[in-house]
Amino acid sequence: MIARLSSVVAALLAALLLTVQLTGEPRRRVIPTGRAETMYYNGKIITMWEERPIVEAVTIADGRFLAVGTTQQVGRTVGPDTRQINLDGKTVVPGLIDAHVHAINAGLAERDGEIPIMKNFADIRAYVERAVRSTPADRLIFVPKVYSTRLAERRYPTRWELDRFSGGHKVMLDNNYASSLNSAALEAAGIKSDTPDPANGKIIRNDDGEPTGLILGARQLLGGLIEQREFSAEDRLRALRKMQKAYSAAGLTSVIDRAMRPEQVRTYQRLWESGELQVRTNMTLRLIGEEPIETLRAQTRLLAPLTGFGDDFLRIGGLKVVLDGGILIGTAYLRTPYGTNTQVYGYSDPDFRSVLRLPREKLFTWVKFGAGLGWQMSAHTTGGASTDLLLEAFEAVDREESIRDRRFTLIHSNFHNEQSIRKARELNVLVDVQPAWYHFDGPALAEVLGPERMKTFQPLQSLFNAGLVVAGGADHMIKFDSRTAINPYHPFFGMWMTITRETVTGEVFNPEQRLTREQALKMWTWNAAYHSFDEEVKGSIEPGKLADMVVISKDYLTCPVQEIRDIEALTTIVGGKVVYQR
Repeated sequence: MIARLSSVVAALLAALLLTVQLTGEPRRRVIPTGRAETMYYNGKIITMWEERPIVEAVTIADGRFLAVGTTQQVGRTVGPDTRQINLDGKTVVPGLIDAHVHAINAGLAERDGEIPIMKNFADIRAYVERAVRSTPADRLIFVPKVYSTRLAERRYPTRWELDRFSGGHKVMLDNNYASSLNSAALEAAGIKSDTPDPANGKIIRNDDGEPTGLILGARQLLGGLIEQREFSAEDRLRALRKMQKAYSAAGLTSVIDRAMRPEQVRTYQRLWESGELQVRTNMTLRLIGEEPIETLRAQTRLLAPLTGFGDDFLRIGGLKVVLDGGILIGTAYLRTPYGTNTQVYGYSDPDFRSVLRLPREKLFTWVKFGAGLGWQMSAHTTGGASTDLLLEAFEAVDREESIRDRRFTLIHSNFHNEQSIRKARELNVLVDVQPAWYHFDGPALAEVLGPERMKTFQPLQSLFNAGLVVAGGADHMIKFDSRTAINPYHPFFGMWMTITRETVTGEVFNPEQRLTREQALKMWTWNAAYHSFDEEVKGSIEPGKLADMVVISKDYLTCPVQEIRDIEALTTIVGGKVVYQR
């Protein structure tokens, strides 16, 4: 069994074993003793604490909240050396938590310069032409995260269109689950007219049978091209350092990094060891589900530290595999075929509903095995049918031993009907959702899916009404700017999306699924903390919890709703220490 392990698995094991150095207090509240080190007063502090929802003052000691209440109440903990800070009536919220980021990859994406937002073919052409002038002839010009649903043309450029301005270079527009290649890149990848369609994807062809350049799924066909992009350990470290500062500036005090590979685990550990980690991070470890089941089980068995291992700044979360592709690119595994309005995806196949990356039996075997070892299990599932299948796998495990307190997670799970909501609630399964996909891509998706299926697209109020713990996540992958990033990670921008359900065109689909302001804030505070088993130490401002909070530029509860998206962090505080000051 061990002999069959890949070098990647061995590297992952080595990286994780290093983290056994991490030590820290268990996740429980610890009321500090003695006098307060710092007092914040004269503010409107939204605590997300049922006992005292809004207070005017807090005191902090030993990195935790000591007292929370009126100035008179918390003043009893003040001593002669307490630093007292007047909030001047400003609003404060608990430390904000993004439940889905990819921090290192996002930082690396702009290592060679800022990547502009691609809104149309002209933007793509301008970017490629600049790259042609600075890229060696044998190097791939890699354009990350181009979504046809966000292009004015509502389609991908063909290979021949890319050829016109690629200057003979290999060019690849990529968004992981679909890629658009020019002729030189197709040739380098060995993709020809007689190349058969793989089981896990599609090679899109024109009426003459020639590949158009668009490849759906089938990532293995492009491995030779992608491997040309290499980053050193120092590259990753610099990227993470810079991204942590950007997260702090947006008011994020914690994140869940949702697809950790060995080298990324080591990068986080290096930043932790040097004392530079300023955003608390829970790491979801990704395994390659396409590996043979024997290898997949061996990978899981050899991961020594389990869910919850670590300290208050760096902690191991759950395990993740990828079940399907993405709804923005027509590779999410749907309950019914996509239909005939699929021009935006670049194919025409009325019977296509995408394919699973893991067959049913393999998924069930892996989930049961990982659960038996003690892991919090999760999977990327963007389509309704893949969500249904993952819930079935969770239910099968639950029949043998309850998973109700294990917090298994649906990552993305864009489409929920009454049956999936009921089953998720029965199993206490969590939902990690990305509102930006509704905001930016809803208009294009509505043309594909039609009104009935759109009713099941991110039905947030229905999820809340059912008692599901829904966390807000960006799935941030590209760019540093918090509002123009792919996808935007600014928490108040995300909250605004869930409260208004306005799309980029101003349309509103299914307004009954709007959230209240309190519900939206909960997605980025208490609910997100619950996803990482941290609700007793994070997610609200209460005595004994970690002193994470954010002073913000507007009153979130009373400002005009359209101004919520513009709220900024003025001061970000982690463990009682200011990590960002505007």
